[in-house]
Amino acid sequence: MFNSFVLIASEGGAHSRPPLEVRVDTLIFSLIIFLGLAAVLMKFAWKPIMEGLDAREKRIADDIENARLAKEQAQAQLTAYEQQLAGANVEAAGVIAEAKNDAIRAKEKIMAEAAAEAQRTRDRALAEIESAKNAAVRELAESSVDSAVDLAGSIVGRSLNKQDHSDLIEKSIKQFTTGA
Repeated sequence: MFNSFVLIASEGGAHSRPPLEVRVDTLIFSLIIFLGLAAVLMKFAWKPIMEGLDAREKRIADDIENARLAKEQAQAQLTAYEQQLAGANVEAAGVIAEAKNDAIRAKEKIMAEAAAEAQRTRDRALAEIESAKNAAVRELAESSVDSAVDLAGSIVGRSLNKQDHSDLIEKSIKQFTTGA
């Protein structure tokens, strides 16, 4: 194929020139076309291309700035949320501590009330025991006095009046309660 190209170029006739030869007329014509095309491009295409590139550069710079601002705002919100969370944790710990203190106070109050009720029940029981003891002593004294009066009456041969009988009962009760 290369041979056929060389052959075609060599068959061009008498005006054939070497391929690397510089031709001034072609060079000038190419330079004029290039400068004309560059002028047309500078007038009509270069300005819109530069405006588009400037707009793109500005948009990218704005996007970067907006991203930076969004990051700072997100960081500020994160810090605020972390502070709120820390505050909530402190508040929750305070509520738990207060609840524990309330529970301890309630326990102490219930224990005190139960102890007071137990003491009142004990005091009532002791009073009932004392009352029952006194009643039993009185009954024993009355029965002893009755027996003693009957015995003394049969020995002496006379009966006692009601006042003498009451005096003897009281004297006997005093002797039983004092232990003498």
